[in-house]
Amino acid sequence: MPHYALTCYDVLFAIFQFLEDLEESWYDYDPAIQEASSWYRRQLAARSRSTLASCSCVCRAFFRPASALLWRNIDDVSHLIALLRAAPLSTIQPLASHSEFVDKELVKSAYLSEQASRALQYAWRVRAIHGHRRQSFSHGGNWEFPDWTQGQPLLPQLRYLRWTVDFAGGDQLLELLSPSLRSLHLIFPRLPASSTSQSDADGEPREAFVRNLVRQIALKAPALQYLRISSSGARESWFQPVGELAQLETFEFHSSVCDEAATLPLIQPLAALQHLRNLQLRLPGDSPRIAPRAFPSLQTLTLDATFASLHAVSAFLLSVSSCELRSLSLLNCQHVSLSPSTELHEVAEVIRSRFPSSLRHFVLELRGVSHGHAEPQPLAKALGPLFSMPHLSDVRICLFPEVVAIVPSQDDIKQMARSWPNATRLELSCLRTPSPLLDLADVARRCIGLTDLVIPGIDASAAEMEGLLSAPNPVAAPNLRSLTLFDDGTNSIIPDPEKLARCLDRLFPSVNWHCPRGGEENWMETVQELVRIRIARMSSGASM
Repeated sequence: MPHYALTCYDVLFAIFQFLEDLEESWYDYDPAIQEASSWYRRQLAARSRSTLASCSCVCRAFFRPASALLWRNIDDVSHLIALLRAAPLSTIQPLASHSEFVDKELVKSAYLSEQASRALQYAWRVRAIHGHRRQSFSHGGNWEFPDWTQGQPLLPQLRYLRWTVDFAGGDQLLELLSPSLRSLHLIFPRLPASSTSQSDADGEPREAFVRNLVRQIALKAPALQYLRISSSGARESWFQPVGELAQLETFEFHSSVCDEAATLPLIQPLAALQHLRNLQLRLPGDSPRIAPRAFPSLQTLTLDATFASLHAVSAFLLSVSSCELRSLSLLNCQHVSLSPSTELHEVAEVIRSRFPSSLRHFVLELRGVSHGHAEPQPLAKALGPLFSMPHLSDVRICLFPEVVAIVPSQDDIKQMARSWPNATRLELSCLRTPSPLLDLADVARRCIGLTDLVIPGIDASAAEMEGLLSAPNPVAAPNLRSLTLFDDGTNSIIPDPEKLARCLDRLFPSVNWHCPRGGEENWMETVQELVRIRIARMSSGASM
């Protein structure tokens, strides 16, 4: 006789839940982009689902809880639709005899077979449709739902939905929406070459389709909190009705289109949303006119300034009224004016004046070739106001190789450490001025909680290295877990890889070293020696 616990639905359901992927992280892997982590998460989820499917075949007691979890997260809704269409309707028993999730209106209209009621139970358990990079249904079969399911929410528990939109596929998405939906990720694939070469007039039906789609989403899913758009075939301005989603907390627009951003009509509706906490979009070339008290609840802001000037970035930040902004990322900022240093200083001053105590995470990417008459200025001077914000804990500054008007120096990384003593991550990515080894030790001592450090390169030519090797207790950063050279050793000065490895091991004993691909030979030898030292220390400790 099996133990009573093995026949208890609640106990088995709690056990099988450990094989289910976390619903809260469903959008962390995005099949619309090429990421190694995306592939890994999908493989892990597939193995867990395979184990659940095996459990459902063990016995009747295992079948109900395992199948309930299997149907909570699905990829392709066509299999569910095929199951509903195959279910016969003729029976002498009403639906109420087969399901605890009974829709009373449906009971009045039809008597369903046991197969049909079981198919409906599966539909009522669906909480997430993850979707693939292709359209989220199979084109080979009949996609339409059977007539006896019309007039009621087919997926009343659906909370998470990722859907690839097909402009020619009709309104299949609208049939899946329900008031329970909280998170929606829409993928608009790249249009065929024949479509992209058509005139602007041919784009009007697509624009009308998208606008109507957003309005219907607002009507059918009024409690939607998360909306993510991954688009290669739809422009930002088409999503202007997003302002009708009153409960929206997160809006992200990811575009792989290289044409100019069309975000201007979208900004004002987003600015009026009272609950919007997380925002990611491309800035338009023109500075938007935004009403007062815009973005009152914003906590995370990511701006892509590929088509905007630094002045437009400052104007946008001035419009943010939130006092709770914790994370700010300025990506692909273009410094192509006559005075890029002055404009960058203006951006830094706006950040310091608007978010002096709330901001914790800051990312800045600088691109673009400056005007020929622009006078080079030190990086520390251009970003001076940020150095008076001691609460920053994660700062990442990246200067691309074409940037010549902003000049970093060897002292910048030390200035960052002095200004932000609570930092857990510091990054200065550029192809100039390698940092002296002793400066790295000083940086790590000033930032006790530092776990990640990215520097332009390393200068190991100083004679003080011998002093580090002979010091009784030279450990500078016991918490540091990652130390990365942006140049992979190309511009670094490493005359003696073995000596540098011994110094780095004594200063940073907890760093997980990884050999760079295609790095400079001396730095690769240094990392290899560090790994050998670490293995030898672990082996000697295990033998004691």
